Amino acid sequence: MSQNPVARRKRVTPNAIRGRKNGADPITLVSAYDYPFARCADEAGIDIIFVSDALASVGLGRNDTLSVTIDEMIHHTKAVKAGSGNSLVLATLPYLSYPNPREAIASASRLVKEGGANAIEIEGCADLAPTINALVDSGIAVVAHVGLTKKVAARTGSYRTMGMDAQSALETVEDAMALADAGAFAVILECIPDRLAQLITQLLGVPTIGIGAGPYCDGQGLVSQDMLGLFDKFVPKFVQQFAHLGHAAIEGYARFRDSVGQRQFPAPQHTVQADDRVLADMLQYLRSLDGNASFSHAQPGGFTAAA
Repeated sequence: MSQNPVARRKRVTPNAIRGRKNGADPITLVSAYDYPFARCADEAGIDIIFVSDALASVGLGRNDTLSVTIDEMIHHTKAVKAGSGNSLVLATLPYLSYPNPREAIASASRLVKEGGANAIEIEGCADLAPTINALVDSGIAVVAHVGLTKKVAARTGSYRTMGMDAQSALETVEDAMALADAGAFAVILECIPDRLAQLITQLLGVPTIGIGAGPYCDGQGLVSQDMLGLFDKFVPKFVQQFAHLGHAAIEGYARFRDSVGQRQFPAPQHTVQADDRVLADMLQYLRSLDGNASFSHAQPGGFTAAA
């Protein structure tokens, strides 16, 4: 890992994120699902590491994000927490894990207590306000998520830009305002038009973080596998690939395969050399045992047990 000065930054907290509303320093959010990527994100100075339900597709190879369970989320949140350093760890509540405030608190408590999450992300519309209020009253920090959500994907069977007509745009504004008023310290806006996101950002007293919502939010977020070129089944229009680790990984595996096939790896520098005296003593002992004629012709410099 590089010795990046941002690694010595202060720990990012919900209050610190809330305080960056309309600030000169935009908030950064990336997803991660394991220890190595969490460490990389932290050392790069990313503010929020998001254990999102995209885990199901980009991490577990499933066809949608709806099947991920609370136990799977806890498992991956633990790994991310171990590598998160000073970044804030945000974990999503999976689909159908928060049908009412009581069950939402139970699910969120597990992500916080067992997984180590610093805050919980919850997706929905204005009618989710009582649930967010109950979570916040229980001492759980919450990021709300509006626009394209799990409920929309489950209902429509597709992932598409929201707020494209007047009615849908108005509903998105009302959803964001209601969830912010209920106590969310930030609101994620996913897959909505840029000027709609700009309007919501101006109306809310808490920061907005855009995922496919244009440049006018208080921060921006992306899925790591998308932005690093590790997932090629589908790359959303709003994604910029900042690296191509998938290509680099394939090339690395191919070089390994070729090196092994040509018997170039492992080389002497990768190998612990055996001591001939130790092998000689071992062979002498083995020869002394009844029924070990297989070792009678073995030599320390080329020890091979005969078939």
